Amino acid sequence: MRQLLLSSVMICAASLAQAQDAALIVGISNYDTLRDLRGANDLANAGADIEANGFAVFGTQRGVDLQAQANDFADMSVDADRLVAALAGRFVTDGQRTWLLPTDAATPAAFSVANGAISVETLLAQLERTPGAAVLILGRDPGDDRDIGGGLRSGIGDLDLPSGVTVVQGTVSAAADLLRDVVAVPGGDIVAAVRRDRDLSASGFVPGRLVLVSEGSTAAPPAPAAPRPSVTPDLAATLEGTFWDTVRTADNEAGYTRYLDRYPQGPHAADAVARLRDLRDPDRSLRAAEDALNLPLEARRAIQRDFQVLGFDTRGIDGIFGPGTRGAIKAWQGQNNAAQSGYLAAGQIALIDRQAATRAAELEAQAQARREATLRDDRAFWANSGATGTEAGLRSYLERYPDGQFSDQAKAALDTIQQRNRAAAAESDRQTWDRAVRTGNAGAYRAYLEEHPNGAFKDEANARIAQFQRASAEQAGNDAAAAAERALALDPVSLRLVEARLSQLGLDPGAVDGSIDADTRNAIRRYQRDRQLTVSGYLDQSTVSQMLTDAFR
Repeated sequence: MRQLLLSSVMICAASLAQAQDAALIVGISNYDTLRDLRGANDLANAGADIEANGFAVFGTQRGVDLQAQANDFADMSVDADRLVAALAGRFVTDGQRTWLLPTDAATPAAFSVANGAISVETLLAQLERTPGAAVLILGRDPGDDRDIGGGLRSGIGDLDLPSGVTVVQGTVSAAADLLRDVVAVPGGDIVAAVRRDRDLSASGFVPGRLVLVSEGSTAAPPAPAAPRPSVTPDLAATLEGTFWDTVRTADNEAGYTRYLDRYPQGPHAADAVARLRDLRDPDRSLRAAEDALNLPLEARRAIQRDFQVLGFDTRGIDGIFGPGTRGAIKAWQGQNNAAQSGYLAAGQIALIDRQAATRAAELEAQAQARREATLRDDRAFWANSGATGTEAGLRSYLERYPDGQFSDQAKAALDTIQQRNRAAAAESDRQTWDRAVRTGNAGAYRAYLEEHPNGAFKDEANARIAQFQRASAEQAGNDAAAAAERALALDPVSLRLVEARLSQLGLDPGAVDGSIDADTRNAIRRYQRDRQLTVSGYLDQSTVSQMLTDAFR
């Protein structure tokens, strides 16, 4: 075990000792054919300040071939501890990708826009190598947002940000000031500076504090001279302890690396390796803290349901905290003024549960109010239509409220009217009608109307034709809704909970037996309509999340 620890320490120390921080600084003010952009050179000139703090700098101050400079930066980023990229100039996007155009760029075109340009997406992939210590600064012209043609627009598109990368956007002058006066200054807090400056905004990894150049980090703590053979073990232990205290006080990667170089088998070697891992992955401790909660699968599902109720899309309720759930957590943390780590603490889980309970109660109260208003409208319309007992009035009611509170009464009354019409109808009329009913499609009912335009069953024929037409128009939507319901893979226990909840709300789902029938579909439609969800009569993620939130508490 001791030999394994020694090997791990030596590998980590060797890797970090060889690391070189890197920066790509590109500022383009003067374009050959495009409009110039004043101040971009100021950002490029700030590269010297970054270089003074231990970064290898690439970009417009190092060569004219920007893609070659970017490739050199990518090579250096493999072993880097800290990465900074700052771009200022004319940007263009196709909505999914964004490029910084080179000096000699012509008017961008769809198949040549990338020629000589720097891809922001490729740059983000490089920055992902140092999560928590990677910053991308984009200086742009805020007034340059226009359609270029060929599916391109000037400006910066929506960026898909990798975990651990901080992206700052703003005016060119604000971006240059941030790079020179904050990023390149020991102790400069990037997040605090962005919050103070109205011309800057941050996205992606935005912790409470972000400092790339620690105060006093340009040099590691000086290592004491190696003990001579005559040094006593007690003195050697004192020297090691003193040096470790110095390293802990500085608390930076360079210091821990020097400690491992000097004391690879020292009593604090394991602590040094653990702290280096934390510094290189700032989310590690948060991830470990969440893991330590040992959340069971159902607790994770409950959290996902809570997020759905609060309006954050987890892309499923499966108990797996994938990209969708992590994105929902970050969005919630941002809305609640917490560091957007994407990992949950026990206190945050309790707060989410309380917020979801409050929101669910609000939604339920709103739904109940809408339900009562619907019932009032239903009764009023019935009084002026179906309650008159006429066939036209009854059909008018069913067309407006096919699953209304008087729908069964209206259908029974229509059956009575149809039987009366049948008794009064001529024999040939009855025979033609029976033939249309046996065929049972819109064409058969149209044929009946052609033969008996004023027949005893003309109103019923027209109603059934209209029903077929509505069903045809709704079929595609119903197929998609049915597929979404099947994808939920709800078991009979969950379906019984759904039916029980619908019954509890007075929506008449029929028998609570875990089987969805026509009564259940009507109840689901009422539930969705009352809560302003997509009304389909089929269960979807939003409907189930809202419906089962209380049931699982």
